[in-house]
Amino acid sequence: MPWLVEQDLGDVPVIVGNRKPHEPRRTPAADAVVVVPATFHTLNAWATGNAYSYPLTTLCAALGAGTPTVAVPYVSRELTGHPAWASSLAVLGRAGVRVLDPGSGSVASVEPLQPGTGSHVVVGFRWEWVLKQLELRE
Repeated sequence: MPWLVEQDLGDVPVIVGNRKPHEPRRTPAADAVVVVPATFHTLNAWATGNAYSYPLTTLCAALGAGTPTVAVPYVSRELTGHPAWASSLAVLGRAGVRVLDPGSGSVASVEPLQPGTGSHVVVGFRWEWVLKQLELRE
């Protein structure tokens, strides 16, 4: 939450924690879901259906509902060498998630981040890449 303090969110509510079963939904169903940055941990948990937090529950439900989804991994070379990585990307891809390279916007392949390049990748990232993938899903 600290990173939200300085953000201008307009009238968008910040939702914290899970609702109780008897409580109404706090947001309408999403038209699309975008996960940026998608960490190694989040992508692997999501791919295996580990819905143990509000964000992961939301991602798993969106995947099950067939909601158009784009994920932009922000992962180091060491972590992408782990055997679970390729499996998780394959599962999410088969489920319809568009996985986008954060450095190029490509959906053909996702390159790991090189050490020391994170801030460069952030500056070069274009939201247009994400919006284009969502438009292709319509």
